[in-house]
Amino acid sequence: MGVGQSTEYGGQASSPGQWFAYSNTQTEELSYVLAERFATKCFTPLELTHFKDNFFTRAIDQGGWKYWNEKILSGFLGIPDNSDSQCPLDAGPVIFRMVSYLGAFPFQNTLAPSVLTFDAMVKVVVLLTERYGKVLRRARRDRIRLLFGSLADVGRRDVGRRASEDNPEGDSPEGDAAETSVAKSHVSGFAIDEPVNDNYEDDEDDDLALAALESLDAIEVFKHDSRIDKTVYEARISAKTLRRLLMLLIVISPLKFLEPVQMYMSDLNEERMETVRKEADSIMAAFDQESSGGISYKAFAQTVTSSFPYLFDPLTPLFEHLLFSKNLNLSQRRDRADSVASEPIEESTESLPSPPTVVLPGGFESVILNPSVISHLSFFLPSSSESLNFLRGNARLHPVFSTAAHGSSLTSFSHHVLTWSSGTLLILEGASETTGMITIGAYLPQPWKSSSSTQTASKFSNSVLPCLFQLSPKHIILPGNPSPSINQPNTPTAYFSTSSGISIGCQIPPSSRSNQKPPAPLGAGSLTIDANLETADFHMSPVGHNGVFLPPPPGSTPENASKTHIEIYNLEVWGLVPDPEIASVEGEKSAVELQQAKWDFEARESERRRNVNLKAGAGDSARESARWLLEAAGVVGDGGRSGGSV
Repeated sequence: MGVGQSTEYGGQASSPGQWFAYSNTQTEELSYVLAERFATKCFTPLELTHFKDNFFTRAIDQGGWKYWNEKILSGFLGIPDNSDSQCPLDAGPVIFRMVSYLGAFPFQNTLAPSVLTFDAMVKVVVLLTERYGKVLRRARRDRIRLLFGSLADVGRRDVGRRASEDNPEGDSPEGDAAETSVAKSHVSGFAIDEPVNDNYEDDEDDDLALAALESLDAIEVFKHDSRIDKTVYEARISAKTLRRLLMLLIVISPLKFLEPVQMYMSDLNEERMETVRKEADSIMAAFDQESSGGISYKAFAQTVTSSFPYLFDPLTPLFEHLLFSKNLNLSQRRDRADSVASEPIEESTESLPSPPTVVLPGGFESVILNPSVISHLSFFLPSSSESLNFLRGNARLHPVFSTAAHGSSLTSFSHHVLTWSSGTLLILEGASETTGMITIGAYLPQPWKSSSSTQTASKFSNSVLPCLFQLSPKHIILPGNPSPSINQPNTPTAYFSTSSGISIGCQIPPSSRSNQKPPAPLGAGSLTIDANLETADFHMSPVGHNGVFLPPPPGSTPENASKTHIEIYNLEVWGLVPDPEIASVEGEKSAVELQQAKWDFEARESERRRNVNLKAGAGDSARESARWLLEAAGVVGDGGRSGGSV
C-alpha cells in the first residue's frame, strides 16, 4: 500500500525514519513529504475531507494500492475521452497524461509518469489551482515550464527514434498507463525526461521544483534529478495534443467553482464545434511550429506569456471539483473512518441548467460574438484586476453599438458610445485580399469622451492597459504601452471625428480649417476606420515603442511593417460592465444604469430641440444657442472636427 493511502495524512508517519520505512527510494520519500505538506497547508480541513471522500470512494484497490485510472479521472471531471462516441471532444487522454506527469512533482525525471495515488492527486490539484504559494513561498507563480513538460510528447532526437518505432504516427501512447505499472513502486520516466548533459545555457531555473526541494532541504537530490537536465529544451508538444487541449479549454473557459462541467458539454452540436475548431486553429497559428515537428519550450513559453496569460485558467475550477463531495451531508454527523467504497459512485443524471452568458441583454444581438469567440477573448483580456481574466473577474459585456442594428453612421456611433461610462471592446469582421475573412478588435479600458468632456476614467480601467488584437485567421496581440513617449503629442488611444472616422493608436494632427490632415499611424500598431464605417486599415510593425501599442511577439508579424486593408462586414462596440457585486459594495451605480440615465437625458433634450426655432428669421443668439445644444449632443459637428477620444 502506498504511503499516502496508509496514513491519509492522519499522523501515523511523523518522522523521517517512519517515512523512509514506507518508501523504497529517497525521492519517493521526499515526494510523499511534499504531498503531505501540500495537503495540510494548502487545503482547509473541510476541503481535505471532501477530497479524500471523492478519491477513495472511486479508487481502484489493487494489492493494497488505491489509485485512479484514466476512465475514473475523466468520468469524475466530466471530460470526454475516446470512449465517448457522443461527444466530438477527445481531451481525456491529454488531461490524463498531464496529471500523470504533474503527480510526480518535483521528480518528474525519475518518477513520471506517476500512478494516480492520493499523494499524486494532492500535488496535481495544488499545482493546477496555484495553491502552492502557501508552501513554496519563494516560487514564482508561474507554471509554464511545468505545464510544458506535462504536454510534451515529442521527445529528444536521440530517443525519438525509439518512440517512433513504438508509435509511427508520433503521438504519445495516452492510454491507461497506471494499470500496467501500478504494481511497481518506482515508475520509469517519460522519454523526454531522460537525463542528458546538453550544452544548453539554462536561461531560467525550474522555480517551482527548486522551491519545493528547498522546502524539503533536498537541494542535492534536486541537482541530480532535474537541475542539470536540459532535456526540456529539446522536447516538443505535438500540434495534435495542444489542439485537443485548446478545444477543451475553449468549451469550459466560463466554468465557475462547483459548476458541473457537463453543463458546457450539452450543446456541442456540429455548428458549435465548428466555431470551437475555428478559434482553436487561430490560437494554434500563434504558436511557432518548427519544421522538425511540434512546439518547442521557447516558443510555448514565449507565446503563452505574451499572448495568452490566462490560457490555462479553466483548469483551476475544473480541478477544484475534487474539493467538494456530493456524498458528504454536512447537516449530519457521519462516521467515515473508512470512506473507501467497493464501487465508484454514479454521477447524477438530473437535468442541468443552461450555461450562463457573459453577454447582457440589450438593443441588439451580436453577429460577431459567440461562446467560442468569448472564450478566446478570455485567454488574454483582463478584468478590473490583471490577476484575473474578464470571465473569472465576473465582468459582463453590454451591447452599445452595432452597424447591423444602428447603421454605418458616426453620428449614431457617438450617440451610443459617448454615453457609455466604462471601458469598451471594439470588434469588427470583414474581408481582406491577403488573408480572406479577418476579425480585428481593440480592448479600451478607458471610457470614450468628447473633446470638451472632463469625464474621468472609470474604476474598471485603473489598473489595466489597452490592447489591439487580431482574432482570426491568426491570433496576434499588440499590448498597450505602459509608458508611451512624452515627445509624441496628440496620441489618444482611440479617437473619432466626422471627417476622418475612427482612429486607434494614431497621432492626431493639430486642428486646422485650411489644412485637415488625417490621423497618422504611430508606433508598432494602429487601426483606422473610414467615416462611413465601410473600410479599415490594420497597421503592424515589428518595431516601434513610441506609440500607444507595443510590437507583437516575434514571429507574429512580417519582418517589415505591413498594412492590411479590410472591407468591413460588421462592426460592434461592447461595454465592459464590472463585477456588479463590487459596484454594490462600493455604493456606485453600474455602467448600465449610468448609460440609461444619459439616454433618458438625451431623449428629453431631443424633445426640447424639436421646439428650437432655426428659421432664418430667428435671432443670432437663438441660432447660436440651438447650435450649441446640437453640438453638445453630437448631432452636428464643428467644421468636421467633432468627435471624441479615449
